[in-house]
Amino acid sequence: MSKRITPGPKTRQLATAPAAGQVPATPSSGPSVALALGGGGARGLAHVLILEVFDELGIRPSFITGTSIGALYGAAYAAGLSAALIRAHTEDILDQRLDLARNLISARSDPVQKVFRLFSLRSSLLKPEALLEYVLPSQVPRSFADLKIPLAVVATDFYAQDTIVFSDGDLRQAIAASIALPVIFQPVIVNNRALVDGGLVDPLPYDLAAGKADVTVAIDVSGAPRSDPREMGPGAVEAIVACSQILQRSIVREKLKRARPDVYIDVDVDAFHVLEFHRFREILAAAQPAKELLKRKLARVFESHTVPEIEPVPALTDQSPPADVTTRKRRRLSLSLRPRKDKT
Repeated sequence: MSKRITPGPKTRQLATAPAAGQVPATPSSGPSVALALGGGGARGLAHVLILEVFDELGIRPSFITGTSIGALYGAAYAAGLSAALIRAHTEDILDQRLDLARNLISARSDPVQKVFRLFSLRSSLLKPEALLEYVLPSQVPRSFADLKIPLAVVATDFYAQDTIVFSDGDLRQAIAASIALPVIFQPVIVNNRALVDGGLVDPLPYDLAAGKADVTVAIDVSGAPRSDPREMGPGAVEAIVACSQILQRSIVREKLKRARPDVYIDVDVDAFHVLEFHRFREILAAAQPAKELLKRKLARVFESHTVPEIEPVPALTDQSPPADVTTRKRRRLSLSLRPRKDKT
């Protein structure tokens, strides 16, 4: 069921070395970190590099929140999968099933609808729940309760024009609602509510992480509509999608004016269309500077939270007289240095 977010339990630290494909435990001496992953379509593939930073630094978030593709990657990481495994799975999906994805999005014929059952009988929009069965790693559980890290997923109530936050119940249903970009995907019906892309109300939900950890990290992949000098203007579908991007960018800017996360990374992926998933490797290459920037910022954060050990007070010895004795000696010494008057 959908609900407003409630405080989740603290994440238990792992006492042993992580198994293959699992995220490492956070060093006990460092601050806790909450991670917010934003929405942005194919631009959100850059989140893979962000997760790599956490693995490379040995940091395990204590709380994750995500919108749209940020919810998808956030769920995979909250399930305990390593960034390397998530990256390999993403590459496999996009390399092996790219043609299928293109056909599913563009097909309109009844045979395609009947064979794959991904389209509604009353429309030609893709069903996000069915798509998730293809793209989510099999290790991702079906319930929030089975995640290793607490997770919050954002969706939009289309008719109520309100924010819906999932933190328990059916995990796949929550992600499906969060990625349901209008025109591309059907709305997800939950408790008689038509839910669509969470980016329409909260494209970068770092505010949901407030108070969940010592440090909040927010990754913005919303970008801006790209311009093409070869065309006078965007096509119909591109215009609709771009309008969503403009809205999301405006929401993020307004949120940043009110309150900023401790670490904010604006990934430069404007050059890519939100549906260009086939440019996966190019997107990762463009996001590499953001990865290095995040690594430096997190390293500084952890250094600033390191408390130096208190130096022990040396024991008093014959060579180290008490302070009051030293003071008395200094006073006598100063008195003895006063000039004497000559007697006549």
